Amino acid sequence: MTLGTRLIGLARLTLQDPRQAARVLLAEGVPMRARTGGLLLVAILTALMANLQFGAGSESLDPFSAFMLASPIRTAVVQWGFLALSVLLIHRVGRAFGGRGSFADALLVVVWLQVLMLGFQLLQLVVTPILPGLAGVIGLVSFVLYFWLMTHFIAELHGFTSRGLVFLGMMLTGLAAGFVLGVLMILILGPEAFLNV
Repeated sequence: MTLGTRLIGLARLTLQDPRQAARVLLAEGVPMRARTGGLLLVAILTALMANLQFGAGSESLDPFSAFMLASPIRTAVVQWGFLALSVLLIHRVGRAFGGRGSFADALLVVVWLQVLMLGFQLLQLVVTPILPGLAGVIGLVSFVLYFWLMTHFIAELHGFTSRGLVFLGMMLTGLAAGFVLGVLMILILGPEAFLNV
């Protein structure tokens, strides 16, 4: 099979049976260089699409989002930072609770799920000028789907049996990380950077 066919098949399996898809993905033996390069690539593509979708109407966004989207390079750097932090937290927090997943495999999981989300982001970008209401629904569905898939993939990565506890751990970790990052950004950039965009 060609690479494209295999990716489409894996995407279909991910939506149908996420844990089985995680097993197939982790058994692929993707080189570490491809995993790290993939993280950078998906960060750049996500940033480009976000700027295409929201850049023109940044005056209607909240101050923080407008600040982030003011520069495509800034958006890409911040996106890469968030993804890299996600990899680190998935690995370290999972291990702290008895998980067996490696850092390299956590990286692969994050890259793959971000590739899937890029597909939804592209669909949303195409639909927005035609049916803005439907684009909003696509955004909401992709948001919920991301957390559902991530829960399954983390459970499989670390060998956890309870998806409910994995989801709860994701939410608590995300809240804690968001709070710490928010405080750090205000300390580094100052509150005026978010109030006077």
